[in-house]
Amino acid sequence: MSEFLGYARPDGQIGIRNRVAIVYTTHCSMVVAQRLQDLFPEGTQLFGYPGGCALREAPVNKIVALAKHSQYAAALVVGLGCEGTDAYMVADAIAESGKPVEAIKINECGGDIETIRAGSRILVEMLQQASQAERATMTPADLIVGQECGGSDATSGLASNPITGVAADLLIEAGGTYMHSEVNELLGCGEILAERAANPAVAAEVREAIEEAERQSFASGRFSWGYGNILGGLTSIEEKSYGCLAKSGTSPLQGILRRYERPPGAGYYIQIGEPGSGTFSGDPEGINQFAACGAHLALFTTGCGSTTGGLIPVIKIIANPHRAQLIADNADLDATPVIRGERTIQEMGEALYAEILAVAAGKRTKSEIYRHYEA
Repeated sequence: MSEFLGYARPDGQIGIRNRVAIVYTTHCSMVVAQRLQDLFPEGTQLFGYPGGCALREAPVNKIVALAKHSQYAAALVVGLGCEGTDAYMVADAIAESGKPVEAIKINECGGDIETIRAGSRILVEMLQQASQAERATMTPADLIVGQECGGSDATSGLASNPITGVAADLLIEAGGTYMHSEVNELLGCGEILAERAANPAVAAEVREAIEEAERQSFASGRFSWGYGNILGGLTSIEEKSYGCLAKSGTSPLQGILRRYERPPGAGYYIQIGEPGSGTFSGDPEGINQFAACGAHLALFTTGCGSTTGGLIPVIKIIANPHRAQLIADNADLDATPVIRGERTIQEMGEALYAEILAVAAGKRTKSEIYRHYEA
C-alpha cells in the first residue's frame, strides 16, 4: 500500500482519524465533559487536566498539544469558571492550529444542565463540519509512529520488540518517522545508541539522557522493574534494557524529542516527556505522549497481557504463547509463531509494517473498537 487518504488540517498536518476533542480544564468540569461525550460517543474523544485549579504549565501544555493533534477536526473546551487553567486561555492556544475551537464555562452557562445543552449544540455543529473534512493523499513517508512496551516479559525482548524494530526500519526506509520513549529502560545502552547517532551532538545527548535516567533511578531507589516482569521470566534490569533496545531497530538516531516537540524530520527518535505533566498515568501516558508529539498511531508490545490503549490507534503485539490466549480478543498481531519457530522476526516485522499501513488507511484496531481511549 503506497497511498491512502487522510484528513487535511489547517496547519498542514494530515490525520488518519477524524474526531472532535472534548477537553476539560479541571476536575470540577470533568463530569459535565463526560456527559457530553456520553451523548456523542461516535466521533468524539475525552481528555483533560484532572487538576487545573492552579495553573501549571506542564499539564496545560500537554492537553493543548493533544488537542492540536492531526486526528482532531475541532475541539470543545469545558471549564468550571474559577480555575487557574482558564478554558478560554486553553481554547485560544488550541486555536493556533487553525481548527475550530470553542470554550464553555459551567459557571457562566448556569450549571450542569445548561452547559450540557450549550455544549451539545456546539458538538453537533462540529461533528457535521468534521464529516466534511477535506481528504488528502498520504504515503508511508507522512506517518509518525510511536512504540511503547508494557507488562514486558522474556518474549518481549526475544520477539515482540525485535519485530517492532524491523517494522520501524521498513517505515523509515519508506521515508516515515518512528519514536520510542522509556529511557529509564535503556540503562547501560547509551554507548550502543551513541554509535548509531546521526552526529556527535546527538550522541552526547542520548548518553546524557540515559545517564540522567540512571541517576534518577538510583536517587529514588526505583528502577523500571515490576512484579509482572519477574513473573514473565526477566532475570535482570540488564535483560530488560536489551529487550527495550531491540525495539529501536537499526536506523540512525536522528535526535531526542523533549516535552511535546514534533520530529523535525523523518527517521528514528527517542522521546522524553515533560516532567510534572501529571495528566495521565501508566502505559497510556507513554502512548498519549507520542500523540502530543504528533504520532498518528502507536505500537504496544506486551508479554504479560496489558489491555490498555490511548487516544491514538494502538496496535498490540504479543509473543507469549501462554499469555496470548488470555488477551486474544485484545491483541492485533499474534507474534507467537516466532517463539514457536514457525516464522522469522523479519517475516513478522514485515507483517506488522503491513498492519501499520492498514491501520493508517482506516482499519480499526481492537483498542479503538473497544473504546480503550485511556487518558
